[in-house]
Amino acid sequence: MKRARTGFDFSQLLPVVVATSFAAVLTLLLTLGIQRASQLQSASAALQLASELRSLPQYFGTELTLAQRGLEARTFVGEPLADIATAQDGFDKALVHIDADLEAAGLGGSTDIQRIRGALDAAWLRFVPLLSAVGGHQGSPYSDTLAGSRLNATGRALKADVDEALAAHAVATRDVGGALKDLAAGLQDSVGDRGRSLRTFLVIGAGVAGLLLALMLYFSLRSRRASADARRAERQVADILGTVREGLFLLDRNLALGAVHSASLTRILHTAIVRDSSFEDLLRPLVPAKTLATAMKFVNLLWKEKVHEDLIDTVNPLSQIEVQFTRTGGGTESRHLSFAFRRVKSAAGQGEHLLGIVTDVTDRVQISHELEQAKAENQAQLDLVLQLLRVPAAQLQSFVRDSDMALRKSNAVLKQPGREESELRAKLHGVFREVHTVKGEASALALTSIAARVHQLEGSLVALRERASIDGNDFIPIVVKLDELMSYLSGVGQFADRLSEVQPKGDTLKSLVPPLLANQVLTTEEHSLEQLLTQVVRETAAAHSKRAAVSCHGLELIPAPWRRAAKEIVIHMARNAVVHGIETPEKRLAASKTDTAAIRVSFEGTGTDGFVLTVEDDGQGLPYERILDTALRKGLVSPADAARMERPAVYGLIFRPGFSTATEVTEHAGRGVGLDAVSQAVRGLGGSIGIATADGKFTRFRMRLPAPGNKAAATHAA
Repeated sequence: MKRARTGFDFSQLLPVVVATSFAAVLTLLLTLGIQRASQLQSASAALQLASELRSLPQYFGTELTLAQRGLEARTFVGEPLADIATAQDGFDKALVHIDADLEAAGLGGSTDIQRIRGALDAAWLRFVPLLSAVGGHQGSPYSDTLAGSRLNATGRALKADVDEALAAHAVATRDVGGALKDLAAGLQDSVGDRGRSLRTFLVIGAGVAGLLLALMLYFSLRSRRASADARRAERQVADILGTVREGLFLLDRNLALGAVHSASLTRILHTAIVRDSSFEDLLRPLVPAKTLATAMKFVNLLWKEKVHEDLIDTVNPLSQIEVQFTRTGGGTESRHLSFAFRRVKSAAGQGEHLLGIVTDVTDRVQISHELEQAKAENQAQLDLVLQLLRVPAAQLQSFVRDSDMALRKSNAVLKQPGREESELRAKLHGVFREVHTVKGEASALALTSIAARVHQLEGSLVALRERASIDGNDFIPIVVKLDELMSYLSGVGQFADRLSEVQPKGDTLKSLVPPLLANQVLTTEEHSLEQLLTQVVRETAAAHSKRAAVSCHGLELIPAPWRRAAKEIVIHMARNAVVHGIETPEKRLAASKTDTAAIRVSFEGTGTDGFVLTVEDDGQGLPYERILDTALRKGLVSPADAARMERPAVYGLIFRPGFSTATEVTEHAGRGVGLDAVSQAVRGLGGSIGIATADGKFTRFRMRLPAPGNKAAATHAA
């Protein structure tokens, strides 16, 4: 009745009290057990460390012996000393750890343990100064003498210390080893005592744990909920790995791929990812062998704890690589990939895996290239504009007209019928001459941007010329590039037309351009053929580390119909004289000449029958032997014909298409086109060329040209 009145059932409280009591007892037992387990663990750790240290004195003996033998054999390189120093430091640190473990195990106050530790310290302190003396040596122990390599003072001192340490090694090994053995025996007894005590607590705890079944069931339910949370976390990780755009993967210490990776990895690398497969095998199809070897060395470095991963990331050979993938429908696809690596550490702070991150950076690389290309194009356009502003509009218009005429002539040559090899090569030489002339005139006007573009076209023509055989299809790329060059020059012509509308003459022109260019602007009157030749000679000589000056006479007498052709001729001849005719200043001085070569260009009438255009230099003369050897090597003449040829005929070979004695190709020479173009131009005027030369003294080209109205007669006479 009393229970009914109060409404409280004491029987309901009993299980709680009992459970609480047993829980308290179990807690106490667990606390004591944990304490004993911790002490047991510390004692076991001290025992294990003491057991491991027993072999270290013998290791010192081995390293000392190696050092001694190396010194005696003159092969010592210092590794044993470093190993001894490292082992010594490790022994000191191990003793500190043993003391810490003894304190944690409650053995710090044990009289027997303290006695053994004192004996160990005494034995080690007797031996460690000898090791320190050995490990502290610096510098090479050898000196090179006429008799060979010998021990120097440092080497002798080192050998003495090594010998002393080896002499004391046996005693040290006995004393240190004995103390370690005694310490291990004492710790073994302590471990046994604490093990028995721990088992007692465990037996009692097991009985109490059986009464706490209800609590275990509770924890079981909680474990189920935790498992559900873990599965949910795994699904979330899978969702993340299936969504991220980067290729993620794990590498173990053997550089084998883990089981988990992102779905994008397969897409980026275009291959299936196999668990435990080698990372090296994954990379091998993607990169060259040299890059692969470097990459594997780099990845292995990441496992070294002392290596800072952010610092060496700057030398990552896989930071950006270009790879080729085979398309499903055939062909290949070029992609740019970036690999990055990060250490994945455990809770203990030790590196257990490497996280690899692969990103397809093709779009970024392409954008970067496009930006660089756009920047280069903008700079090229700016350079071109600055170059064009230096040339008077009328002169520029004349250049554009002449160049357009030459390129159209080239286009017409390409359209001429011809299927035989000789016909095709004749077309090739004809185009070469016209293009080379355009380049020469561009260089003469200091239009380097235009000259560079024409030089690229010449490169394509050279590649075609050097083929063993050609057909009509080989000219298609030439036609395309020729059309591109004509379009480019058309834009230059439009600029020249606009410039002519606003460009006055004289000083007013200079006021319209930027101040930095005002002194460089040339008016039409100022820009004579003589000044053009002066510029050609100056720039060509500077490019070839030579010095030359040109003098002109009578160029104002050139008839108007002959002016374009004459300009083409003298520009080619002047450039050829600088590149091939004159010597370097050093060679000229050695030959008792002035360091500056003299080039003379003259034009004079011969009466009613025409004119004579002369280009002469005081250089080294035409190299007869080299001309003949070059002609034989290029197959221009046979050995039999060469044996019968007289000197004038040999000198005439320099006008053959493709002939050049230059050892390298530059924008000024080496194509074998300049003199060929001169020959064609002279013949086109109905003229002829004569050559006079003397070794080490001069070369003179004399071109006889008819009067404009007497071209046919002159051609017949030639």
